[in-house]
Amino acid sequence: MRTLPTLPACGEPATVRIELYTADSLDACAYTCTAHTIRATAVIARAGLGAHPVGMTPEVDRPCGYLHVFPTGTLADAPADLAHPRWCDRNDCQRRGQHRSRARHVNTNRPEAFILDVALVQALHPAAEPMVRLTSVERSATASLVLSIGQARVLRYRLAHLLDIAKATRNGGRWT
Repeated sequence: MRTLPTLPACGEPATVRIELYTADSLDACAYTCTAHTIRATAVIARAGLGAHPVGMTPEVDRPCGYLHVFPTGTLADAPADLAHPRWCDRNDCQRRGQHRSRARHVNTNRPEAFILDVALVQALHPAAEPMVRLTSVERSATASLVLSIGQARVLRYRLAHLLDIAKATRNGGRWT
């Protein structure tokens, strides 16, 4: 976990939410009153974090200086019993013997022959590498395929190429 900067705080009702980013990841939100927004943004930026002030959601009530760190972000402390990758959904890893991301459903908004999900998985062993798991379900039958990150990357390129070819049409005697 990175050390978070000490933000100005007066305890008045917050009127601005500042999103804190590391790289391209939203990792925390700071809440400030209007008077402390510029100073808080500068303090966050000096700490090497991206600071993006946005409006408050009407039903959210936070005091100026309140900071919420998302448990899946890079600013969060790892649980004492098990260090999770950032993408892990942290639900029952010990029992399953692996970390898993949330399944991403492959949904075309059309009826398909089977349901397809994709997710990241990683064994709990410290040297284990993340893998990509494709799971298909047809009625009561389930099949899974686990690919290395390298295989998944190459598959991505092969699929993109095949999809580009599928778009080709006959134009004046030539395929374009």
